Amino acid sequence: MKNKLVGLIIFVAWGFASLPAAAQNATVPNGKFAQNKSPVEITSDRMQSEDGGAKIIFSGNVVSSQGDLKITSDIMEIHNTKGNKKTDEIVAIGNVVITKGLRKAVGDRAVYVDKLQKITLTGTPHATAWEEESMIEGQEMIFLLEQDRFIVNQRVRMKVYLKDEKKL
Repeated sequence: MKNKLVGLIIFVAWGFASLPAAAQNATVPNGKFAQNKSPVEITSDRMQSEDGGAKIIFSGNVVSSQGDLKITSDIMEIHNTKGNKKTDEIVAIGNVVITKGLRKAVGDRAVYVDKLQKITLTGTPHATAWEEESMIEGQEMIFLLEQDRFIVNQRVRMKVYLKDEKKL
C-alpha cells in the first residue's frame, strides 16, 4: 500500500514540476526537479499574458502534456516571479484531470507551489486518485514533495485491491 501512495506522489509531483518549463518555454533556473527532455505542449482556446508575463492564463479546454503525462482543466494560471525568471505557482481550475500511465487524479482545483514543493488537489465533494482499481479520495490531497509525504484530509476513503501473486 505504501508503494502505491509513493508512486502516486511521484506521478503528481512530476506532472506539476514539468509545467513551469512549459509556461516559460525554457528550463527552470535552479529547478529542484530534473528536466524531462521531451517537449511540453499546452493547448487551449485562449491564452492571456498579464503584468508583462508575470501571470499567464490559459482558458477553455486546457490540455498540457509531456510524454505520457497529461493535465486537463478549464483554466490554468502560471504565476512567475518578478522578471519572469522562475515559476512561483501553477493553478489548474475546473475539471482537473491528471493522468500518467495507469495513474489518474481528478479534482476541482490543483495548486503547485514551487517554493514549498507542495501540491494541493481539492474537490467538491471530493478529489480522487487511483492506480488501476485501487483508489483514495478526500476533499483535500496534499503532496509534500521534499518530505515524501502524502496527506488526505476531510473524510478520507481508500479502497486497495491486492494483486494476485500468482499472476506476478
